[in-house]
Amino acid sequence: MNATDTQPDLILHNGRITTLDRANPVAAAVAIKDGRFVAVGSDADVRPLAGRATKVVDLGGRTVMPGLTDNHTHVIRGGLNYNMELRWDGVRSLAVAM
Repeated sequence: MNATDTQPDLILHNGRITTLDRANPVAAAVAIKDGRFVAVGSDADVRPLAGRATKVVDLGGRTVMPGLTDNHTHVIRGGLNYNMELRWDGVRSLAVAM
């Protein structure tokens, strides 16, 4: 195995990476190899992992949320009937929900 086999394909740094880890909820940098996270941490921890073929992206303080986020809604149906699309258990009024 040569050194390029272990170097990440992509490093994102200088950002706000949402980790979904309660102990470390936000990181500044991540390294990705073959579509998988191989390092998460500070810029100082992750940047040195870059090799000559690694694409390095400066996020400029932007936020990254890993995973698939489905923001799909049926707004027209939600507007037709107060309780049609959402679970309203425990919500006493539309004003409270908003």
